[in-house]
Amino acid sequence: MPATIIEWIVSVAAAGGGAGFIAFQLFKKLGESWLDDRFKSRLQDLAHIQNKEIERLRNELTKSFDRASKLHQREFEVLPMVWDEVHEAFWTTASLVSPLQLHPDLNRMEESQLHAFLDKCDLDEWQKNNIRKTTDKTTQFRNYAFWSQLSHAQRARQSALNKISRHAIFLDEAMRDDLFNILARLNGALIEHEANQEAPMLRRSERLDKDISWVRGEGRADMDSVEARIRGRLWSTGIEAID
Repeated sequence: MPATIIEWIVSVAAAGGGAGFIAFQLFKKLGESWLDDRFKSRLQDLAHIQNKEIERLRNELTKSFDRASKLHQREFEVLPMVWDEVHEAFWTTASLVSPLQLHPDLNRMEESQLHAFLDKCDLDEWQKNNIRKTTDKTTQFRNYAFWSQLSHAQRARQSALNKISRHAIFLDEAMRDDLFNILARLNGALIEHEANQEAPMLRRSERLDKDISWVRGEGRADMDSVEARIRGRLWSTGIEAID
């Protein structure tokens, strides 16, 4: 309400009489109208501020949901790939350290059979030639086969380790640690197996077998546990996974 109008109404009201009464009513009416306008203006300002805040929160929630969805999608892609590597590393090692090793008796093979067998073996050519030349072909083959299988198991474990390290940011922390622990135990088993191979005269009580025993026993249960958790992550709903 303009100050000049207020001053005029106040002066008339102060004069008294009917004009004063009319001026008072006019002042009251104008005052109510002014207050209503001010109140409405204030409500509009508050509503505008509230709408801006709601929009800001909506944008933040949308960004958070999009980010969580993308992370879940990436985890969905990474988990099967990582699990495939760890699975390969475990069973390659388990096969190597198994107490039951089956090898063909090359000493009893005819020459044609020996050549056909060696042609299909995953050995270097110089190793195949040495086997052909040596007297005890079976022992020589077993020796070469051991180092070939050990190298394969080591490469499989290293490949899995690299894969997990490269994609660790997309893995649940507990899952990542469990996978790393499995690979650490596999590394221990390979080291033990190599040490035992290089010292064949050691008595059984002196042979290293802590991690080898884990691979043969508890390791399989640990693998089953991790596999079940990965399956649960992959088959859970998006909302559950984001939580």
